[in-house]
Amino acid sequence: MGLSSRALFDGRLSGVHGLTNFSLKQRAAWDGRLNIGEAQIDAQHEAIFALVVRASDAWRKHGDVEQLTLMTGELHQALEEHFSYEEGVLAGLGYDDLAEHRAEHQVMRDELQLIRARVEKMDPAGDNAEPGFLLLNYILSATVGHILHSDMDYCALARATASHRGSAAAASVFS
Repeated sequence: MGLSSRALFDGRLSGVHGLTNFSLKQRAAWDGRLNIGEAQIDAQHEAIFALVVRASDAWRKHGDVEQLTLMTGELHQALEEHFSYEEGVLAGLGYDDLAEHRAEHQVMRDELQLIRARVEKMDPAGDNAEPGFLLLNYILSATVGHILHSDMDYCALARATASHRGSAAAASVFS
């Protein structure tokens, strides 16, 4: 692939973590391997994964536009609550890369907003594959990709901080 094609490929919607070649069934099954170690964050991640599986199943079974619209709304709400909570935990830990993590969250919010706008413009009687694929690709990136490439970074740091400080507060957050 040429440099200009590669740049376009790298800048596409919903592929920021390079997971677009994996099926959702392969990557979105929650089994705890991606646990961060903080109960509320892990519960939020699990709920987001459940929504991913529901959206995937609905789309594969030719779910309707109304159903997809509702799921994008649910995903928006779940991510807003999760990002807010997670950023608060990271701020409390004094996470050095919090600004970068917040920026990644904002990119994900902006991208979801674009996808939601496309879904809302879908014709219920037409061929609506493209927005559905964008949504499924996005939620794969926003779940597995973000956790593997971003959340695991702070997880390791938080656990190391807890063990070095011996702090009861830090240890209780990531025990």
